[in-house]
Amino acid sequence: MRQTLAGAALVLTLGLTAACGSDDSDPADPKPSASATTSAPTTEAAWSADVKPQRPADEQSEAGALAFAEFAADTVFYMMATSDVPALTEIAELGACETCREWADNHDNGKINKQSILSGPVTYELAEKPVINDDVFYQVKLAMDVPAGKSVVTTDGEKKTTRIDAAKALPFTADLQWKDDQWVLLRYQLG
Repeated sequence: MRQTLAGAALVLTLGLTAACGSDDSDPADPKPSASATTSAPTTEAAWSADVKPQRPADEQSEAGALAFAEFAADTVFYMMATSDVPALTEIAELGACETCREWADNHDNGKINKQSILSGPVTYELAEKPVINDDVFYQVKLAMDVPAGKSVVTTDGEKKTTRIDAAKALPFTADLQWKDDQWVLLRYQLG
């Protein structure tokens, strides 16, 4: 089971990060041709590949941390699906989130290819009770089910389509901090 999960996470992560490269074309956001809707068991939030996720009301509580963690996961998928890296950097503490900083550096240097990801709804389940330190730091672990889909990456005017296999219980870990009356993403790990 662990190998299957690790394999699914690796395939999905590789498929989603295929948009990074040394593309010298205009890094403008692509317009995906299809969208997916998210139905989260713990929140009513909807996610679509071409619609930026809406930030939930910030609430300094376990429920607020969970809602923000799901929003952060939606934002990561949205960013990977549309190449809208600023959507991720708006919610992250770049000094702490190395992965976010790498995405931002690649974006700023024009190394993000135009991409769209077409899939069905992503669903979340709390994998473990959140870890809380000093009422300001939360670690939230989610298990995500991601349906099969496809990734379309445009490099130098050429489109390359690859299949993305479905992933069950794909781990997503978000380290959050309550700072200036709102949640901030310190780190995330997908897969």
